[in-house]
Amino acid sequence: MFWGFCEAFNFVQEYKKILSPDADLPKSLDILLFGSGDPRHILATASQLFLHSELKVNVYLAEGCIELLARHMVLLSIAFEDPELLSLKGKTHLFMDIYGNSLIRPFSSSYLSSKAKELTSIITDLEYAQRQAPIFNYETLRYKERDQLENVFHFWTNAPEHVFNIARYWEDRMRVQLGVRYDHRTGAFDWDLQMRLRENGAKQICPQEYKHWRETGIAFTFPEYEQSDPNKTFAVGLVRNGKGFLHRGSVGDNMTGPYISFGQKCVEERLSRSKHGVNDFRSTDVTERNVLQMMYEIQYRQPYCFDLKDIHQYGAHQLDTGKTLNKHEARTESTESIHYDKPLLRCENLTVHFLSVEDVLRMHEQDRFAGKFNAVFVASNYLGLIKEGFSGTWKSSALVCFETRQLTVFSKEEIKEHTDKIKAFAQQESLTAVTNFSINKNHSILLYKRAV
Repeated sequence: MFWGFCEAFNFVQEYKKILSPDADLPKSLDILLFGSGDPRHILATASQLFLHSELKVNVYLAEGCIELLARHMVLLSIAFEDPELLSLKGKTHLFMDIYGNSLIRPFSSSYLSSKAKELTSIITDLEYAQRQAPIFNYETLRYKERDQLENVFHFWTNAPEHVFNIARYWEDRMRVQLGVRYDHRTGAFDWDLQMRLRENGAKQICPQEYKHWRETGIAFTFPEYEQSDPNKTFAVGLVRNGKGFLHRGSVGDNMTGPYISFGQKCVEERLSRSKHGVNDFRSTDVTERNVLQMMYEIQYRQPYCFDLKDIHQYGAHQLDTGKTLNKHEARTESTESIHYDKPLLRCENLTVHFLSVEDVLRMHEQDRFAGKFNAVFVASNYLGLIKEGFSGTWKSSALVCFETRQLTVFSKEEIKEHTDKIKAFAQQESLTAVTNFSINKNHSILLYKRAV
């Protein structure tokens, strides 16, 4: 729910390669992300837009709950934060912390609390938003949804009544999920990793990082950091209750992990090396490398040159990551030392449009979406939400991408069943496969196109 199960995807690059290899790109690309869960595709696309200065990219986000839109906003804000406020390494580790950890550093909690106040001003004042965050467009959100976003941001601020005990929720959910196997959960975690994830192709994930995440909800760890504060961006179903809030507890994925989006592949093959099944680099280290590249290219608008000194290398090391200080307590005092209220970095050829939650089920009925999108991405758990007539939102020649369940803990039978549903839908809509199914390779994304 809070992250995807396929790698970050550069839509401009893939659109150029598949649909216009010998021709110029159109003046603008309209991209629909249907339930992507996180901004990985936006960041992958935005980081390379300096190569296409004449191209205008509009990304339309359709998510099933308002809290996910709020999470998109804060994660994108980190990437586009003014460099005077955050260094590249600071952006990278802050993004990883809020993106994948149920408990976060006090610094991350401080940033979240401060940024929530800034985002409240952005969502409630259109003129202020155009000045401070020109890449965001929320005009299609209903007023009640803007009010809901304001409530979410208010909950993110540090206050005694804003309690979100995710450590207890995580443990309770794990106990229910494993049942009698809970006392032997380390073996259950190892089975899920070795017999499911790695067998399905997610070989970069290391045992020590995966087991620690399953136990605590903390996916990305480094020796110099200690996670202690609840990550309130994981709260959903927020309802205001006086000064406090009610919420649904811990929801979302707690079996696959946030390692797939940025932590499986990179251009440096040496980061993927392993010996006797032990990786030289963790998925955490690969994530650090890939996120750092995106942050660099968004900030400097030039290619990133990799330096091994920029990232950690703990593939074979067992880190002391068992401590989670004060994990059952909510931070009530303000830890803010900096106000993150400078305008976000400008990206003249990118706009992110936040669609109404109701558009998820009604998009095919609205004239403003008819024949609109050059490219469409459908998340694995949103395939069943596609209504008849949904294909009417695509242009006559469009790139259509479906996320599979390949890089998850689903069984091979469940993965095949989901893939067959994608192929059946594609056949029904007369889509032509771009993905080469004849080679013996597992795919986290299936690509199709509509020929003119």
